Amino acid sequence: MLRKNLLHIFHQKQICNNSCVIKYPWGWKNLVNCNFIKNIKKPSISNLNEEQFMKDTLEPYNIIYKSYLNKIDFLDYQYTNPSLSIALNTLRGKLSDDNIINLPDKIKVKEISIIKNITKNDYFTCNNKFLGYFNKNEIMHEFTAGFIGPEIQHLWDLKPTKQIITVSYKSEDFFDIIDWERNLSVDEPSWQVSNINYIVKN
Repeated sequence: MLRKNLLHIFHQKQICNNSCVIKYPWGWKNLVNCNFIKNIKKPSISNLNEEQFMKDTLEPYNIIYKSYLNKIDFLDYQYTNPSLSIALNTLRGKLSDDNIINLPDKIKVKEISIIKNITKNDYFTCNNKFLGYFNKNEIMHEFTAGFIGPEIQHLWDLKPTKQIITVSYKSEDFFDIIDWERNLSVDEPSWQVSNINYIVKN
């Protein structure tokens, strides 16, 4: 309970004002006519098997969807980062089971497209990290850099880096835009979701 309370303190963000759980119990917005997607040039991504990446995202995408339908606490697992986990819990908490009874059991994706790829210096937040920010190695780095001081510049320059790939999914029932992110500061980083249909305001 303490861990979840701390995550709420440090990671709760405003949910987009245009979202509507009653009209759109899943998806929360109508994104079918997003004009900006039509004008985006598909990015090239090095060191990534794009076809395999898109295939591998289908199962966790459906797990997140089913977890939402079943009212599972997203802070209990690692598919979504803390801010999105809190937002999904909040949105689902506004719905009764009657609101979602007509939603399909599974999202049947017909078309996937990568629409954006960015890399930036930022913390990779995760539900199982201390305060959502730090694992043991990161705590040690912050402590060491702070203790030694700026005279050892290379320690200060080791900033966390993450990659964010934005993917659009068209299915029989939905059109969703999902931000997948991974921590590039570690070996063999795993992916998690940081936003769905821009419901979390950054």
